[in-house]
Amino acid sequence: MSLIKKTEQEVQKVNRAEMTPVSRVEEKEDGFTLTVELPGVGEKDIELTLENRTLSITAENTVQSFKDHTLVLTEIPEVRYRTAFDLPERVDTTGIKAANKNGLLILTLPKHEEVKPRRIAITAG
Repeated sequence: MSLIKKTEQEVQKVNRAEMTPVSRVEEKEDGFTLTVELPGVGEKDIELTLENRTLSITAENTVQSFKDHTLVLTEIPEVRYRTAFDLPERVDTTGIKAANKNGLLILTLPKHEEVKPRRIAITAG
């Protein structure tokens, strides 16, 4: 690829696309970890909502532009991510925690205490 300056009319622009982000769910004794891939998305650009045990995630990436630069080529798409998860009854929705790290949204979904596995002691006698 050669670096040739093009006029703005020659630059191919991509409109914001809507995508379902890829995700992974892991279950542990005390809860679930939901990891959602959101490349190029900052904390301020993520919206998490919980309604009737449905966790909805909406996010948009931001492609930085500079006033004193002329756009020559853009292959980084501007994307709106949307997805939703129906949470099982055993998830304690009041304890959900979220972190955004290196393009990954990591949600911790704790289980209610009464559904966590526990060891029952046996007494002699």
